[in-house]
Amino acid sequence: MVSRKNRRSENRCRYYVRREAQRRGWDLRYVGSGGDVLEEQEIEAYFADVGLKGDRPDFLFCLAGNPTIIVEAKNQAGKLKQAQKQAQDYANKINAAGKYKIKLAVAAAGEEDKGFEISVSFLTNQGWTALTSNKFALTTFPSIAEVETALKAEDGSTTVSVPSQAEFVDAAIETSRILRTAKIEAPLRPKVIGAVVLAMYEGQIDNTASHVLQSVNELVKSAIDSLQQQSQLSRERLKDALRLSGADFNRLAPYIGRIVNTLNRLNVRSVIQTDADFLGMFYEAFLRYGYDNNALGIVFTPRHITRMCVDLIQVSVRDKVIDISAGTGGFLVSAFDAMKQKVRSAAEMEKVKDSIMGFDTNPTVWALSVLNMLFRGDGKSHIYNESCFDDDAFAAIHRKCTRAFLNPPFSQDEEPEYLFIDRAMEALEPGGLMAVVVYAGIFADKDHNLWRQRFLLKHKLLAIISLPEDLFYPTAAPSSIMIAEAHVPLAKTDRVFMARIWNDGYEKLKGKRVERSGNQIDEVVSQFHAFMQGKPVTSELVTTIGGADILP
Repeated sequence: MVSRKNRRSENRCRYYVRREAQRRGWDLRYVGSGGDVLEEQEIEAYFADVGLKGDRPDFLFCLAGNPTIIVEAKNQAGKLKQAQKQAQDYANKINAAGKYKIKLAVAAAGEEDKGFEISVSFLTNQGWTALTSNKFALTTFPSIAEVETALKAEDGSTTVSVPSQAEFVDAAIETSRILRTAKIEAPLRPKVIGAVVLAMYEGQIDNTASHVLQSVNELVKSAIDSLQQQSQLSRERLKDALRLSGADFNRLAPYIGRIVNTLNRLNVRSVIQTDADFLGMFYEAFLRYGYDNNALGIVFTPRHITRMCVDLIQVSVRDKVIDISAGTGGFLVSAFDAMKQKVRSAAEMEKVKDSIMGFDTNPTVWALSVLNMLFRGDGKSHIYNESCFDDDAFAAIHRKCTRAFLNPPFSQDEEPEYLFIDRAMEALEPGGLMAVVVYAGIFADKDHNLWRQRFLLKHKLLAIISLPEDLFYPTAAPSSIMIAEAHVPLAKTDRVFMARIWNDGYEKLKGKRVERSGNQIDEVVSQFHAFMQGKPVTSELVTTIGGADILP
């Protein structure tokens, strides 16, 4: 007989399954009412010839009304394999009856205080096997698209669905809550996430409380030791930046399993192998919605804006790219991805890997940018844990780059934005292009008048593109994209492209920025390309002004 306590735990696990299935696109209504789900006794009541003979799996999910997935939920994390075997046995029983063919079995197990985990198996001609994408097992409830692809492939493989922004936000909020519960101070939280993600990328974490920290550290060390294209000094710095040791992290040990389970909801290992910027998207959500993460002091550029900047000034396999304040590597990832798409040979690929450069002084943030590039397939990026204002370090890239991207720290009295802009321009050879996300008033307010005059006498301003006021929500930071050509003074006869984006594809709703239709980014980017080719602009979002109007 099942105790009340265990039944409550199992009910919580069943609730978790419902929530995850709904998140992945399944309709939780009863099949007879147009939904996708039958529970326990409903299964034989609806499909009298299903062949279960009184057995009651927790769920049967149907695709287009046809029995497709058997689900079994258990009340302890240690029972995941048991649940998996039981789900497969139920499927085998249905298949033996001959009326229906079940090829997918989902197991779920866990408890509220330890988190829940899911495994997915697929029936091939050789028997049951883990359902994989990019050679890694799925770790959350399969989406409808993943199921449809798996059924077509019939070999236990599918194409992982990249999580939506909402899924990243939910996982980021949950991870932040766990870290607060574990009393991990805000500045240490990015380190924890970076270490755990890298450990998961490298292998299976031993979640036993007495072994979990050692397991994470050993997996991180193994992953970093494999980066032979990084210098020994760089590898040792990476290990130091991501090592979880000391009293702060001893408190964390009982909670790492819950963090792993939360990340597994995003199919972390499979998704990292795709073109999606997993680490970047997760950190964007984590830093934006982690409630007390404003104390981290990290300026995070939304990933659709880094891609926009790369699209605006374009990159080729011949370019050398620099971000002198790289943060978690968003601009470098976007540039690298764009350059990879144009690669035609292994030799060109190696050249591209040598053409991505960056600086960041924060050891943890620097480590995250290196990890981000590693996950993109570049283990040799020249990202330095140094200040861009260190002349000795900067000498390696002075006037040697052709594209610069930047989001300088806002409102730092000791290092104002314009110093970063000037430094980025110094990294460019004559004719090189820079795209920088800046405080909106830098090319309008009185405080920057003298700097603007000096800048325009050295460099050509090409464009100012105003961005939505809530772009960095919940931080209030009105911003613009500034584009300039290095070491070519602005002439009075030159034209400057001016645009205003009201809709970047997102809107603020219930304390979050969520997707919406009417994105104006592509229109502005195409108009800028036309402008650069000497063609007239034809959009209501765009105008041009003469150099004479802004020159001193």
